[in-house]
Amino acid sequence: MTAYLGPETLEILTVADRDTIHTALIEAARRDSLTPIDLLNDKRWILAGKVKRQQPVDEEELGWVILSLRERADRSERRGMAMNPIYDRAIADKVAEIKQAREYTMIESIASRYKEKTACSEQTA
Repeated sequence: MTAYLGPETLEILTVADRDTIHTALIEAARRDSLTPIDLLNDKRWILAGKVKRQQPVDEEELGWVILSLRERADRSERRGMAMNPIYDRAIADKVAEIKQAREYTMIESIASRYKEKTACSEQTA
């Protein structure tokens, strides 16, 4: 999965936020699938199930969530809806912050490991 040491699920989001994410992923998967078999094999369909069951998600999957929410907000805006796009973009921003925090934590973790290896190499030399 990932080297991230914090919570792996989107548990810091509200139930309503997770339901919105689930719906956006399902809509995106249905829109792009030609057959029911394609739908079941779609990565966003599978990810929607993971979100609903509060299973761990990685950074790539967080990117799909963000993209699906932003696409849904754009479609809603084109239809003339006022509040739905604002709500979807707010959730996308929350998920983007989670993704950035994970990436920052992973970068710090990797950097500290290389510093330890460099220190060990200098001591042996």
